[in-house]
Amino acid sequence: MDEQERLKQKLSAPDADAWNKRMYRVRVFDELVYDTDPNITNVLIGEDWKIWRVDFSRSFRLSKDLKDPKNLVQCERQLFEKLKGLDQNELVQRTKGYLTPSEVQAVMARRDKIVAYFEKLIAENGENKVLY
Repeated sequence: MDEQERLKQKLSAPDADAWNKRMYRVRVFDELVYDTDPNITNVLIGEDWKIWRVDFSRSFRLSKDLKDPKNLVQCERQLFEKLKGLDQNELVQRTKGYLTPSEVQAVMARRDKIVAYFEKLIAENGENKVLY
């Protein structure tokens, strides 16, 4: 089912903490790729309540700003480390034929802002409240 159907049926995930952590990952990724048309039908939910985020046809815009930083509440430690280590040259190579140089620059600028945002949250609230 998709998120729209889940809400329509008023279903709750059996493990709310795991659900929230999965949604936090989706939100970080959405900020990174700057999808201008995210909607609840783009969140697919498997029988095991794992989430798949689909339809990035309006992503990778040239904005170097974050769309909605308040959506960045928590971040998985491993994802945070991967974001910090994201290398522009590797990104260029792995997205060759898919992203333009300007789109790659925008992704990197947003990455920098995501990392800075979480670093500020960590300084204010402590690492254990921000990273999981």
